[in-house]
Amino acid sequence: MKFISDKHLDDGSRRLMARAAELVRREAYDTAFSDFLTPREQRLFYAACAAEGQADRLFFYGGAPGAERRIAVLVPEWLLSDVPTGDPFGEGREQYLSSLIENETIDTSSALAAVSLTGSDYGSLTHRDWLGAILALGIERHVLGDIAVFDEHRAFVFLKPSMVPFVTENLTHAGSDTVRAAAVTLPDGFEIPRSFERIEASVASPRLDGVVRALTNLSRSDAASLVLAGDVELNYFPEEKTDAPVEDGDTLSIRGWGKYIIDSANTVTRRGRNRLVARKYK
Repeated sequence: MKFISDKHLDDGSRRLMARAAELVRREAYDTAFSDFLTPREQRLFYAACAAEGQADRLFFYGGAPGAERRIAVLVPEWLLSDVPTGDPFGEGREQYLSSLIENETIDTSSALAAVSLTGSDYGSLTHRDWLGAILALGIERHVLGDIAVFDEHRAFVFLKPSMVPFVTENLTHAGSDTVRAAAVTLPDGFEIPRSFERIEASVASPRLDGVVRALTNLSRSDAASLVLAGDVELNYFPEEKTDAPVEDGDTLSIRGWGKYIIDSANTVTRRGRNRLVARKYK
């Protein structure tokens, strides 16, 4: 994992890291869970656990593969004999944790639950409609995970189990539609649907301003201006160095343009340029 610079640590970030360190010290021999964390907060949580020498115990789980807002799960060391190494936020560790949950070695029922959301079939509901309706009930964001939208009438939401009765009893409208919410057990193999646009281009080198230029079709100077203005996030943190290297697997967010997963940026073509392959979130 790339180093998190002190310039990225505001007071809220430092408080989160302090809570993470306290949790990992307090629950040294047992399973423990956090609230739902954004991708940026997950990286801060990881950095705090790594500083305590406890990063191997840390996993992230959002209820289903593909989740972005996830809880941190600290597992006892005796469960780590076959744990995969590599990307701490990657699929390998998520799959390992999922196997522990499926085998009932780890019980997440006290930390995370799913609720189905259903419209009347007459209105057309978006992610924004569902999120706005839930937050309008007075629910705080940290107890709410991803909302998986399947079509204009159906969705699932992950949240803290303590909030399930309140949501199922009080969520009756979203957008201009009447809706109903019900606790649900998700089917085996459930994944959060994601839709992407594939982008292929070539860049002189995998430096940030060049990658931004290729993804946006802006001039190099305009792409550099976006970076210098703080409008570009690399792996969920602002990056203002135009020559910062972009690596395979990085996530890039460009204000006003969207969010991208970099599948490949370091394959050199026969002409000596780098082949860029990315997926843009739709």
